[in-house]
Amino acid sequence: EAHGIKCWFCKITFHAINCSTEKNCVSAPTVFSNQLQPAVNNTGAYEKRFGRFLFVCDFCITCEEEKRALATVDRVDVLEKKIDSMKFAFKSEISELKSILCKPEAASVSTVGNDAVKNVWEDKQRTENLKHMMAIKNDENGNPVNAAKLEKICIENGISVHKTFTLKRSSDTGVVLNSKSDADKLQGKIVSECPEHKVEKVATKVP
Repeated sequence: EAHGIKCWFCKITFHAINCSTEKNCVSAPTVFSNQLQPAVNNTGAYEKRFGRFLFVCDFCITCEEEKRALATVDRVDVLEKKIDSMKFAFKSEISELKSILCKPEAASVSTVGNDAVKNVWEDKQRTENLKHMMAIKNDENGNPVNAAKLEKICIENGISVHKTFTLKRSSDTGVVLNSKSDADKLQGKIVSECPEHKVEKVATKVP
């Protein structure tokens, strides 16, 4: 017992010096008696020192290292799953926004006399005026953009809005605007006047 030292974790007492095999000794006899044992037991010169010196056996060190390694792996796994979930939710929001876009019932055509039929969707000037959509993301605290402030911005800047709505999955604010210029103008105003809210434009496709 006088030459023993106890592991902090498993509480097993190990013979510290004069072992039959040198590699099983914790320290040299003089170092153990004068420094290691007083440091671990907080006696002698170490009695009034701040903190503690602890002895941990090889088995407990290995177990603790394995436990911490597993904890790190688990945290990385949880983070990867969360990122995948956020990607899926974002894709679903984009699909939801696109699904409510106004779709033409049929491709419009015009004929003049015997001229060839022309697809109006090839007219860039006309398709430029198609409705555009964007999502105004909630702030870091999960609060949506202030509806009254959004309305004021649109009125004061002559921004033509077709409708606003709340996205089901994220509770972000969806806005359908009547033209690309309206969408660009609103995006600029949100960035400057509501910097806590990010804006995601939803690209529209023409047939």
